[in-house]
Amino acid sequence: MSAVHHVAGWGFRANADAQSFADCWAQAARLIAVDEVVSERWTMVVLDARRQTPAWGAFCAWKLAHLPQATELHGAEADIRGIDTALQSTRVAQRFGTGSVAEALALHGAARMSSSTDARLLLPRVVSRDRRATLAIATFQLSSFSI
Repeated sequence: MSAVHHVAGWGFRANADAQSFADCWAQAARLIAVDEVVSERWTMVVLDARRQTPAWGAFCAWKLAHLPQATELHGAEADIRGIDTALQSTRVAQRFGTGSVAEALALHGAARMSSSTDARLLLPRVVSRDRRATLAIATFQLSSFSI
């Protein structure tokens, strides 16, 4: 038996607010029917350095209100450097060594949690209307055995 696990990679600026995260989530809901999979296993991945910004509190409040069961992972900038992403931002590539922080975090988180290579990007990066947050979603199968 196996279960689907979703990994949401979040990129955000220090001044992102709850509406920035809500807007990304609403876009994801429209694109992949995220409401249908909310009860499945979720992990949120953010850059470790972002936990030192004012936006971290807004992110935590948003997560608690919308996906309280989700676990969290934190990644270093070095962890995402060199990860190939579907979308490419020149500015982001120069700064972080990958084309999309959100996509790279989602793929990195899925790879950290999965012992197989079936992780895939389900939703390429979406950007909040205020351009202060980005979200990408990867997915993989969690296998469980019973003897």
